[in-house]
Amino acid sequence: MNLYRKPFQIFFLFSVLLFSFLIPIKATASEVSSFPTCYVRFSGKGLSVYADSSMKGKPIATLPDGTAVQVISGPMDSCAGISIYGTALDGYVDVRYLKQADAIVCDYDMYTYEEMVEDIRQLQARYPGLLHVNTIGTSVDNRALYELVMGNENATEHILIQAGIHAREYANPLLVMEQLEYCLKYYDSGTYGGISYRELFSNAAIHIIPMVNPDGIAISQFGESGLRSSELIQTVRTCYQCDILTMRTKSSYENYLKEWKANAHGVDLNRNFPAGFGFDAKVVLPSYSEYAGAAPLSEPETSALASVTQKYSPSIIISYHSMGEIAYYDVAGTGYHQLHKDFSKYMLSLVPYKKMPAGDIMTGSYLDYIYSNGTPVCSITFETGNVACPLPATQYPNIWLQHSIVLPAAALYAYIN
Repeated sequence: MNLYRKPFQIFFLFSVLLFSFLIPIKATASEVSSFPTCYVRFSGKGLSVYADSSMKGKPIATLPDGTAVQVISGPMDSCAGISIYGTALDGYVDVRYLKQADAIVCDYDMYTYEEMVEDIRQLQARYPGLLHVNTIGTSVDNRALYELVMGNENATEHILIQAGIHAREYANPLLVMEQLEYCLKYYDSGTYGGISYRELFSNAAIHIIPMVNPDGIAISQFGESGLRSSELIQTVRTCYQCDILTMRTKSSYENYLKEWKANAHGVDLNRNFPAGFGFDAKVVLPSYSEYAGAAPLSEPETSALASVTQKYSPSIIISYHSMGEIAYYDVAGTGYHQLHKDFSKYMLSLVPYKKMPAGDIMTGSYLDYIYSNGTPVCSITFETGNVACPLPATQYPNIWLQHSIVLPAAALYAYIN
């Protein structure tokens, strides 16, 4: 949790306003006021500025992190036209390295459930006609489970993005929330594959469930103090005692909770779906990971995710996990291997992860579930990061650069297929 993000934004906006008074800008006043103000981030040695939108050849300038710019055109795929504050220079840059100065979603340390709820409130207030918020259930520890819908709710095409089903993988809710805000910000100016965002999102409804497992994430982030219920705290303590006795862990209690994957009942939600439920189960009691639960969909979190999936029968489903920079895209016996192969090839041309082969058995995962009913669906599971979870904040810049335009890319695939 970053307590300094809002003061930084206020200071940055004040600096930008000062520049806007002192420096002549080529555009008219009305045009300038509509341009997003951004700053450079994650650039390392600096962000290259090019003379034309091909972004080839020798750069005309290099901008260090923190440089203030205005986006004056685009983004077009990953390219945006910019004007640089304090200069008369215009050019083109890779938009993935720009962060809007008034961004709502902007915590890169430890993104909490409470921050997400507040961000959802602010996004809905800022984009009332573009974002719809639904509560799809309540977690074990009485936290609301949210579905965020962008695009045409009445479209025949539906795309589902889900993250945070495993507790210690809490970098991914931040990622999908930032993906959402990016699309909302550029809804009327962005294009992908030559088609406007507005047209792409008119063709499909984008359903985002940003934090499937908020209780487990609270445990991984804050230990047992993250739980509201004293009974659930005792459940977590019992899990630790059992896992010590069965030699499933040798970690201290503090580290054990940081490594937590399950929900507050000690159920691994990605083993709690019907297809292959309990197959070859080696963990038969609640635990920090791998316990499938008493019955399929026994947990309110999996029930909520399954309900949304069944209601809309999405044509595309993207799941976010961590770690390994690998991607799963198929399971045995689906009958749609070519469909999955084509979609994974398309997505992995954007996100250069290693493609993993289809599994031989079903184990109650969400991927097994969505492939089990014989309905053709394009799906991929991305495993972000390349170190052990919880991922440190230093992993996030590369994750963002890899996945920033996944939503418009998925919308384009739905549009042309």
